[in-house]
Amino acid sequence: MPAAIASIPHKQRLAAHKIDYLRAISDSVDYPFQSEDGRGMSPAHQTLTDTCIKLTGLAYWQFTNCCTDSLQIAFSIACDIGDTVIIPAYGWRAIMNAPMFVGLNVVFCDIDETGNVDLDKLEKLIIEHEPSAVLIVHNFGTIVDVRKISSVCSSLGVKIIEDAAPSFPINVTEGYKVGTASDFVCFSFDFTKSPGCLGAGGAIATSKQDIAFAISTVCSHTSTGRLVGTKSYLDTTSAAVLNTDMQLVVANNYRTKRVEIANIYNKVLPYPKLAGINNIYHRFIIIPDAKEKDSVIAAFNEQKILAKPVFKANWPLPLATQFADSAIELPCHHFIDKDDLLARLAKIV
Repeated sequence: MPAAIASIPHKQRLAAHKIDYLRAISDSVDYPFQSEDGRGMSPAHQTLTDTCIKLTGLAYWQFTNCCTDSLQIAFSIACDIGDTVIIPAYGWRAIMNAPMFVGLNVVFCDIDETGNVDLDKLEKLIIEHEPSAVLIVHNFGTIVDVRKISSVCSSLGVKIIEDAAPSFPINVTEGYKVGTASDFVCFSFDFTKSPGCLGAGGAIATSKQDIAFAISTVCSHTSTGRLVGTKSYLDTTSAAVLNTDMQLVVANNYRTKRVEIANIYNKVLPYPKLAGINNIYHRFIIIPDAKEKDSVIAAFNEQKILAKPVFKANWPLPLATQFADSAIELPCHHFIDKDDLLARLAKIV
């Protein structure tokens, strides 16, 4: 049997594209300067900006060290210290840490069958608490239609921040395109993501010029009025690698290949799966009974499919807790051989 099917296919990625990345790095090292120190964008950053605008339709981009930086920056611009924000009860711990890091009070909202925030419950909490901002997370590549709460947020002056860490859109033609109905959208481009760098990377984007100016001000270590500057920057070599990886995702139809892997899981596995629209499949999620969780993980791991529990709920609301106690994430990347996967699954189900 071939090597284990990993959750993060870093070795396979480098085996397939190491020369492409090295060429990109070589071409970028003549321009190591950072735009925040008074220079314009490097050619790599300009290409990256143009590509992201084309793929998303969002006009303004700031590339950062990571998605957590992006979230902290967004919350610091949208809110004053001590303000209240609403976030999902389930998600990576950064979604709770980021607003708390900048001195905000957090109210949690439960999730629905997609593993993302329940928009009906969120709307009620918005009316009840009148927060300065709400956070929408697109977990595992499953997309939330932010348009459904944009009207109530606009009427109450509530900023919308999206965490699309694993959900960067490439050639998306259906459903909601992330960032188009919010004030801020934050991305991760670290090496676990597709597209990604070879280390850390992130971005924050917006369609609003005034917010773009505030983001640029903060990320350029400039403090003005209530905005306190910091430094968060994607280095030039990482920008070059990310450019290349975006090109590779498109040229090799990697998003289509991920959907094909997801379709195999959907067809073969008997367990409940996440509802909702997902054309990205950062991970594939199954939801067996909580009592079976350990044995199901063991069965996958015995066949060298590296299944693992999803991360824990940030707050013990009923559906968030139930999901975290039951759900399992499976590898769903584009380097998985379909015949190999089917052979392994046949020994499990």
